[in-house]
Amino acid sequence: MNIRYFLGISAALLILDARATLAEESDVAADTGEARLLLQAGREEIIREEMRLSTDEDLAFWPVYDSYQSDLTIVRNRYAVLLSDYIQAYRDGAVSAEFAEKLVDEFLDIQSEILRIKKKHLKDFRKALPARKAARFYQLENKMDAELEGQLAVVVPLIDPV
Repeated sequence: MNIRYFLGISAALLILDARATLAEESDVAADTGEARLLLQAGREEIIREEMRLSTDEDLAFWPVYDSYQSDLTIVRNRYAVLLSDYIQAYRDGAVSAEFAEKLVDEFLDIQSEILRIKKKHLKDFRKALPARKAARFYQLENKMDAELEGQLAVVVPLIDPV
């Protein structure tokens, strides 16, 4: 697995999420769910390849990672809903000043929650891994997150200032 494959899956996820915003069909929801599973599998494969864990490290790392991802999934789902709600409001021409304020507040709450989760799990990653490998894991996570955010920046429209 390489980063290009990961990016392809994440682009597909973004497209499916946009389709889900426009339609209420169950097949679109199923496609989005499948894309999210592929995206997570892609993240895990990149981590497996890039971390170069010993057998003991591998055994200690993955339970911590699963707990970490479980916590992040809840927040990432909030973010997906926020983006879908915004895109729908944008397309409907319904982005009022009040909506814009709530959008920014919720976005910042989500970002704060993600940071809280990363800090919460850091001590467990440090117990499971040597310091350099724990740092490498966080670097990989940040790189993958930055790639996704970069793709979102391309497809999510800016609010009209007037």
